[in-house]
Amino acid sequence: MEWFVKALNKDERGFTLIELIVVIAILGVLAAIAVPQFTGTLTSSKEKADKASAQIIADAAARWILDKGSDDNIPTVDQLYNEHYLADNYIPQSSGSKFVITLDKNNHKVQVSIDNGAILATAPYEIIK
Repeated sequence: MEWFVKALNKDERGFTLIELIVVIAILGVLAAIAVPQFTGTLTSSKEKADKASAQIIADAAARWILDKGSDDNIPTVDQLYNEHYLADNYIPQSSGSKFVITLDKNNHKVQVSIDNGAILATAPYEIIK
């Protein structure tokens, strides 16, 4: 019985269950604040990357039209890549499945969108014959 009394009176240092629960609760609150902020930043960076890629594609398509001397045909991203107008075969990061190139022949502009959605980038083009 004497060993039991000594064990109870022993001055051991450690964390109580309440202290551990408080620390876990604080970590949970911090995670609840940080995770949405991180995902918002990730989404924003993907949208900005898509706009930059769309501008590169629009400029490449304008060069393609200039080289061909006609705006009768519209190039695709795969065609621009295969003919070495693009160094990479661009795929949208944020949403959609592909970049789509269209021409505004009245204003002589190449337009690039994702799956025929909102126009992300434009580039002027010229036809020199």
